[in-house]
Amino acid sequence: MRNQYASELARHRPNELLIARENGYVGTAVRADMRTVDRSNVTRLWEFKIRASYEALGQILVYMAMARRAEEANGNAHLIRGVIAAFDFQPELIYAVERLNLSIELVTLPATLRSDVLHVSKATPIPMIPRRSGLFTPTDTASRQQETP
Repeated sequence: MRNQYASELARHRPNELLIARENGYVGTAVRADMRTVDRSNVTRLWEFKIRASYEALGQILVYMAMARRAEEANGNAHLIRGVIAAFDFQPELIYAVERLNLSIELVTLPATLRSDVLHVSKATPIPMIPRRSGLFTPTDTASRQQETP
């Protein structure tokens, strides 16, 4: 999904350039899905989800913090914004981003990408376990009962 969107970035976001996919930060295991920059020198960190929830919000906030820390360490003062791109957004996520003014964009992914991501596969058949009479239920319970002393 991310790769497909990145390959069509000029069509979806004509004023942005792709800087990196899986953009990482030194000393951490944190990686934003994608990093772009626009003509105004605004850097955007992207998190892609099928359905964005609280988890996506937490991830993008961490990515933004790591990117800002890296920029400050390099003496840069670039504006950094987060982007959560998804087909669907949890309503509370939308409210939180708007209400708290988090500098995060919510981008609804085009439906054409959905078919690339959500492959409908054939159901995995459930194996049949053969039943054998008498295997699980004792047939002669009287002979198996023992008296306790």
